[in-house]
Amino acid sequence: MKKLHAPVVIVLTILWIFASCAKSSEQEDNKRAGLAAGEQVTVTWHDFNGGLKLAVEKRKPVVMDFYAEWCGWCRKMEAEVFTDPEVASKLRDNYICIRLHTDKNFDEKIKYKNHILTKQEFAAMLGVQGLPTVVFLDREGNLITKIPGFINKSMFLPLLSYIQDECYMKKIPFQDYMEGKSPCNKK
Repeated sequence: MKKLHAPVVIVLTILWIFASCAKSSEQEDNKRAGLAAGEQVTVTWHDFNGGLKLAVEKRKPVVMDFYAEWCGWCRKMEAEVFTDPEVASKLRDNYICIRLHTDKNFDEKIKYKNHILTKQEFAAMLGVQGLPTVVFLDREGNLITKIPGFINKSMFLPLLSYIQDECYMKKIPFQDYMEGKSPCNKK
């Protein structure tokens, strides 16, 4: 009987260590994002028309997520990237976030640049061909870029800084920015 307890104790100890490490990592992420213990920052998603109006009023760039419930990579991006405390904090503080559910409210009209479009027409106009696709708009609602597919946190955070610092306007290649070869973010 004692032989059976030793492996159970070892397994439980290992599980406890992993759980402690995960909790410590989450606490560290919260600390980096400026959150108090137990506090969670979340992304506020707007519909397109209201979000674009808010972005222009507040002079903030837009992160637009083309999303569908059935899209596994969309859900993965939501779970691993948009809910990350650092990402959510950066989005909350520096961007207006718009989510376009491509599988809901088919009759919703998008008002963009003197056009009234369906969501499908708007997606086609921007060249969105698959999901997820993240689209960045500047402070006036002009297209900066679109990125199809899943973007992990380690790529998304520098991308947010690159857009926020308006490095694209200075013609700084993102690769140079990532490698620290560019003084773009130095004012």
